[in-house]
Amino acid sequence: MGRKARPALHGLEALGARLRDVRIDSGISQMKLAYLMGFDPLHGYKYVLRLEKGRVANPTLRTIAAYLESCGARWRDIAGVLPSTGKDSTPATRPLYVETAPLGSMANGPRPPTKAPTPAPPPARRRDSRPMREQLRSRRIEQRELQTSRFWSSVKQADETTAALLRSARVPPGLQRAYLSFARACCTAIDAFAAARPEIVQRELAKRIQPAVAQGLDRRILTDILSACNRVFRSQSSAG
Repeated sequence: MGRKARPALHGLEALGARLRDVRIDSGISQMKLAYLMGFDPLHGYKYVLRLEKGRVANPTLRTIAAYLESCGARWRDIAGVLPSTGKDSTPATRPLYVETAPLGSMANGPRPPTKAPTPAPPPARRRDSRPMREQLRSRRIEQRELQTSRFWSSVKQADETTAALLRSARVPPGLQRAYLSFARACCTAIDAFAAARPEIVQRELAKRIQPAVAQGLDRRILTDILSACNRVFRSQSSAG
């Protein structure tokens, strides 16, 4: 018996365009995003490109969730462009409530105290019976998820530090977004070259200052942001 085909989705181009905007706002390249999603960056970026152009016929919820999580976004960021099958597939909803005891059950006074149950001993740890290849794959996935979590924690700290710098420098609101995008680009570069020598990291980061200055941004503020991002990621790596 053949596998049942899933219905074709509509609105994939609009979804792809919104996903692309989310990625650009986060300052992540297609290759970096492919790496964060678990693909080989050298080839996985082609899948990201097809997804952003709406050419992936039936993207799964898991794929879209991984895309959003890697960009630090949420489902609400794409709620207005979610694809559909053209059919009414609204699931029946159940009321969420907690049943309480009727008031009449307390008419005869409070119940006598009951003895606290003895906590059960923790279950014995079961031996992992999976093949070693699956165990190693599971460990790699857990390690990648941990690295992703640490990355976004550092990005959040860098964003907060950058916002404080912009407030102290009294940067106009119209320029703050450009400075925040520069901070995100620095975070991505620091993470991508984490295993490289310090001089290589500094050279890659310095390449991002001149184009930002050409856009009208202040070099001193850019240098302060770059230093702040470096401090955040160094403290995170030493803590890990």
